[in-house]
Amino acid sequence: MKTSFKYLYSIIFLIAGMGLVSSEFPTKKADRPLAIVKHFKPEVELTNLEAEKNLMLDPKENVGEQLFSGDSLITYEDGFALVVFMDRSVAKVKPSSMLILRGEVGTATKEMSTRINLNKGEVFLEVQPQGGNDFEVSTNRSLASVKGTEFGNRADGFIWVQEGQVDVTALNSGQTVSLFEKMYAQVDEQGNNINSGTLSEDELENLDEGYEEMGQNDLIQKEIILRFRDQNGQIREVKVDVYEENNN
Repeated sequence: MKTSFKYLYSIIFLIAGMGLVSSEFPTKKADRPLAIVKHFKPEVELTNLEAEKNLMLDPKENVGEQLFSGDSLITYEDGFALVVFMDRSVAKVKPSSMLILRGEVGTATKEMSTRINLNKGEVFLEVQPQGGNDFEVSTNRSLASVKGTEFGNRADGFIWVQEGQVDVTALNSGQTVSLFEKMYAQVDEQGNNINSGTLSEDELENLDEGYEEMGQNDLIQKEIILRFRDQNGQIREVKVDVYEENNN
């Protein structure tokens, strides 16, 4: 089993972004990654016009690629992606999807705000408890706000909940409904009205179809503790997740 140098560089980058290195390496909040692409198939496009970024991610080279605010992630007809955020929330991105990440990370990895602009396709999210943080998914007609839940979101304004609570707002009218386990909402094309109700077990099973292969078994996740002396001479600890290829 071998740890890629790419992950070691990622660790160094993350630590620098958290302000735990000397003042010789100044950083900005905007420079801190929001998430990594943990798993994808067969290829995923990553773009950011502001940063002049345009990459075709290769499964052999780009597992663990960092995602920053303003990055667009595009899957094609036969592709998918598994994205893990710094607070350990997970987004499973279906084929033929496009999403744009917005947000920032504070001085701790769990101090962050996140918005996913879903322009096309479908995602399923497992969102960790957010506390005072914000986690939102927007389309051109809907806004879903969550504090910790498992739910699906389509670009056509259809949202369903497996577990927890999601507050759905129609962007044009401002109408808001709260969804709980096994509930759905559909925001109309104009973003004015929300139709909501309860899903049957068969309907839930159909909505879950296609997410099974987006598992996390291709990589082994380990947590390591790094200790540093800050500028005030105090010893600080940082817990960092690293991902190793499973060569067994």
